[in-house]
Amino acid sequence: MLLSKLDLSVDADAATGAWIAHEAVPGRVRLRHPSLLGRDEERLQIEKALRRVPGVASVKTNGLTGSALIAFHPPATAQSLSRALGAAAQEARACAPPLGTTAAASPKSLSEDADACHAEPLDALLARLGALPAVGLSAEEAAARIAKWGRNELRPAERRSAAAIFAEQMASLPVALLAVSAALSLATGGIADAVMIAAVVVVNASIATVTEREADRTVLGMIAEKRQLATVIRDGVRQSIDPAALTVGDILVIERGASVPADARLIESDDLSVNEAPLTGEAHPAAKDALALLPVKTLVSDRRNMVFRGTAVTGGSGAAIVTAIGARTEIGRVQELIGAARPPETPIQRELGEVGRELVIINGLICASVFALGAYHGHPLVRTLRSAISLAVAAIPEGLPAVATTTLAIGVQDMRKRKVLVRKIDAVETLGAVEVVGLDKTGTLTQNRMAVEALHLDGAMLDLQGDRLLKDGEETDGALRELARRLFEVATLCSDAVAFRTGDGVTFDGTPTEIALLAAGVALGADPVDLRQSTTAMTSAARGEGRKRISTLHETRDGARLLCVKGDPAEVLARCAWRRRSDGVAPLDDDARAAALKANERMAGDALRVLGVAYREDGGDPRDERDLVWLGLAGIANPIRASVRPALKQLHRAGVRTVMITGDQSATAFAIARNLDLNDGGELRVLEAGQIANMPPELLEALATQPHVFARVSPVDKLNIVKALQAGGHIVAMTGDGVNDGPALRAADVGIAMGGEGADVARQVADIVLATDDMDGIVEAIRLGRATYANIRKVLRYLVSTNASETIAMLGAALVDAREPLTPMQLLWLNLATDALPALALGLEPPEAEILDQPPHDPGAPIMGASDFRRVLREGAVIGTAALLGYYSAGGSNGHARASTITFHGLTFAQLLHAIACRSETRGLSAEIRRQPNLRLYGGVGVSLLAQCAAQFLPPTRRLLGLAPLGPGDILRIGAIAISSALANDFLGYLVERAAARHEEESHVG
Repeated sequence: MLLSKLDLSVDADAATGAWIAHEAVPGRVRLRHPSLLGRDEERLQIEKALRRVPGVASVKTNGLTGSALIAFHPPATAQSLSRALGAAAQEARACAPPLGTTAAASPKSLSEDADACHAEPLDALLARLGALPAVGLSAEEAAARIAKWGRNELRPAERRSAAAIFAEQMASLPVALLAVSAALSLATGGIADAVMIAAVVVVNASIATVTEREADRTVLGMIAEKRQLATVIRDGVRQSIDPAALTVGDILVIERGASVPADARLIESDDLSVNEAPLTGEAHPAAKDALALLPVKTLVSDRRNMVFRGTAVTGGSGAAIVTAIGARTEIGRVQELIGAARPPETPIQRELGEVGRELVIINGLICASVFALGAYHGHPLVRTLRSAISLAVAAIPEGLPAVATTTLAIGVQDMRKRKVLVRKIDAVETLGAVEVVGLDKTGTLTQNRMAVEALHLDGAMLDLQGDRLLKDGEETDGALRELARRLFEVATLCSDAVAFRTGDGVTFDGTPTEIALLAAGVALGADPVDLRQSTTAMTSAARGEGRKRISTLHETRDGARLLCVKGDPAEVLARCAWRRRSDGVAPLDDDARAAALKANERMAGDALRVLGVAYREDGGDPRDERDLVWLGLAGIANPIRASVRPALKQLHRAGVRTVMITGDQSATAFAIARNLDLNDGGELRVLEAGQIANMPPELLEALATQPHVFARVSPVDKLNIVKALQAGGHIVAMTGDGVNDGPALRAADVGIAMGGEGADVARQVADIVLATDDMDGIVEAIRLGRATYANIRKVLRYLVSTNASETIAMLGAALVDAREPLTPMQLLWLNLATDALPALALGLEPPEAEILDQPPHDPGAPIMGASDFRRVLREGAVIGTAALLGYYSAGGSNGHARASTITFHGLTFAQLLHAIACRSETRGLSAEIRRQPNLRLYGGVGVSLLAQCAAQFLPPTRRLLGLAPLGPGDILRIGAIAISSALANDFLGYLVERAAARHEEESHVG
């Protein structure tokens, strides 16, 4: 084995039991002693004793590893400090209580100063909470604390009751005006009108209550907390438990990719960073430091010695003692302030509320005009007032914000059926405006399955095919095979992937890259399980910001040390002074260095992910690697997903720009982007992270729109790129599946987590989670997002235009001094029969076939622009005019009962036909012949038609509505009103569309 030659001995003091674990860095030594394990009282006493030793600058002990890290200067030496540690341990042991006896924390001590744990000295906090870091709580003590203080659970979000939702519907401005209308009708003797107005209000509010309650259920289902097991130390054993079973004093083990299950004070931290966006809103990961002691008034966002529930570990590792659980956590307090989980209004809901208020004012003025004109022409005041009141009831759109809530909730449910899971409801409307999609390469464009396919060893390029190592198609000799096996042994030690034996051999658990390296080693004869059992991992330095390599320091059974390094080939190679050849170790000269770099470029150009591997046999500092021995390069293939190419073509057709943001080298990224046609046939531009590292934000903002590939980026680079694209005015969606994608996912307008094999952290910060890792899901999410936005516009168009038709018919009659063509009761019936069911069904409209052939909508534009208002006014005017003409053709005031009946039915049928025309935003009713049917809409229209027929044929409703008998000619007139208005609107829409297209062509020519 590679480790067999190591013979470095350990400096140990047999008399005291202390030994030197590491002293490579001048002025710093790491010592170990059994007394530092599991006895906090002894450990803290030892720490105090060592601080009194002359020459000691600082002491940091770790009860989990049994080590003491000491910074010193003369006269202290590593050997004298080892002896001092042994003496201090003996003295502490003499007065220590038996192991396992901990001071029982009183109820008061657990609850007092919960807000000041960040300001309390760590030893005092540990003593107050009665916990030993290396042992943790006993099962009995944990159970007792849970019984006393409750489980670590937040209060479940409460659904609004049906009564509360109904009350909210009744408290809106339009409903208040309707109530005034009912009171006026009652005061003027219109008891039936008042009852009908009340019926309109109750029916509309009831429908809104049912739909909003269902919407609440959908939204609360999205925000339901997903539990991830918590890793703790209890009874001296590391174990995974339900986070609800955590209690104050538990020792948490914090690892990269984990979700923090409770508020806790750090005991140990190693390059620890945490994404605290759910609590603070800051997408940039927060660096943590267990040694920091902060003022009491430090803001939550600045408490770098604390971790908080609901946040995600993005880098490094550590240990912490739980200080608050459940509702006493910071995020629990926020939830208590919020109270019942009422989702905030989305931008569309706010905008529709504003549109509704504007329409109330406009329709109120029109109704006042109708009353004034009727009074001017000498019509009976009471009858005119009741007509104006009824017109106000029919014309005021009392349910516009509820339309948005319902349609968005319906969109969420539809997406879930298609395996697109929405975590934030406003992301649905944002999806329709996405202009740029930032694509993480690994896991999004490529499969989460990797395999080592090529090696560069001792100046030779080799192919790895299963267990066959080939050079120019021929099997290599044993020396090269042995060298390759050694490369994979070092890569295995320098890995956080888990290897364990099963009945089928060795099984792995880890990232695809790490699994590929371990599997290749097994194929060449390495045994990762035996290898790891024969060594002890002492310390490590993880990949992080400004560092693209992993280094681990190991100790063998005979005390020898080995430093293992793997990562970015250029970074690793720069730290090497030697190279491993088939016949031994030789200096790494310029030619060999250049050959390795050239091989790296060639492998990257073949779309391989390339890692450099090196080691040092006398140990060293993992954070300051020097004089390493270069082993070679490993090229890992990452197959492209079959769904990627067609998905990219669809996104380009939809006007969405695609950008690859990856940590891979430029050559690798460029090769994959070229293979995928990432720029839709255009020239590909690549920008490396090194070029943007110190770039001013305004310059990056200007450049961000040009590259199609950002290569060698870190998590912070990804975050800055997303922010730069947003600063340029673009709506950005970002995809990702790993911990390192978390900050960018959080900062993006829409964060999309690839959910098939992605990390929990990515799913927790994303707005949209795809149930699979296929890129088809991204296209589907954008398609459904656009469809939901379009459906809200369709519902809005239908409600406003049909309400306008009633207003125009009544206002037109008032202007020519005619009697009102519709009675107050008929106007109220129109509101009941034609508004609710067709509008709800339009919200369920499937996406139009050409929805991805259009550019994204402008997020800054109002949901109803000037052209939209002109269209609904035109359509309402056509329907209202057709109804008014039908009234006059049937005799008008001279035969009022019959003419009013024809107008009433004609207007109703025209509005229901218009609901079908509103299915298309561009083509109107004529497109229905070629469209996929919307059975829900047809059903809603059918029910409304049946209700209308029942109103005509049932004597009670006929008397209530004042309807006259109808003959065959009258039925033809009703059909003429409905069909002529639909055809006229189609024709006028076609003319307007042609005029707009001609104007656009002329502007382009000009």
